[in-house]
Amino acid sequence: MGSTHYSIGKFAELSGIPIRTLHYYEEVGLLCPRRQENGHRIYGTGDLITLQKIIGLKTLGFSLERIRKFNHRESEMSLVETLNMQQQALQAARAELDKSLEILERLLTILQREGELEHNMMFLLIRNMLREDKQRSWVAEHLSEQTATALFDISQDAVAELDREMLAFAEAVTRLAAGEPDALEAEEMLGFYVQRILGFLDDKAIANFAHIPEEEHECLNQLVDMPFNERESAWLDEALAHYASKFGLHGIDGQKEAQKEE
Repeated sequence: MGSTHYSIGKFAELSGIPIRTLHYYEEVGLLCPRRQENGHRIYGTGDLITLQKIIGLKTLGFSLERIRKFNHRESEMSLVETLNMQQQALQAARAELDKSLEILERLLTILQREGELEHNMMFLLIRNMLREDKQRSWVAEHLSEQTATALFDISQDAVAELDREMLAFAEAVTRLAAGEPDALEAEEMLGFYVQRILGFLDDKAIANFAHIPEEEHECLNQLVDMPFNERESAWLDEALAHYASKFGLHGIDGQKEAQKEE
């Protein structure tokens, strides 16, 4: 079979690859068939083997340029090294796809429960969801790994509940910002969310929280988008300052102990 030669039509029939694709592979330097004196292409067994490599590597997700370099030995990597690199690339692509599917599922759950959302809120949710890996890293580094696990390594139902509470918090701030930051309803709303946050913090996180540098707070603010305008943000700052002065955020340890006793 080593001396067998094929016309392009027969070669296309044997390989199952359309003539148009064979022309393109030749154009980009993947296949180099010999030419007869009349200009007709002649393919040999070596071309068939090369084509099988092209099909195999393309199936594995290799670009045509990377296949060309590999076939022409322009790359210094061995086949094993090349396949390992492609495996890592595909694993990264799969992780990104899995994250996109997770975000879509969460958004659909929110829409089914809440109905239509404003576009700015929808895109804010997407931005925050895409940053969750970085948010988790920040919490693990500056608070504790246990708190990061409690916040991020949770079931789909728990994630859906946190998404619901985030929307409820945004709605409450937007509504209450029309009133005074020291109003009873504002205190009760903030109290509820303070207690929810406490439920995720372990003792190490509580101890570390008091010593986080200001620049790291700024870093966290950049990792977490909030859907508030300037007036609402100012109201929230005042409401939190009032809550802290009245109930003492420094008293978190005591509140945490009370939670443990319940």
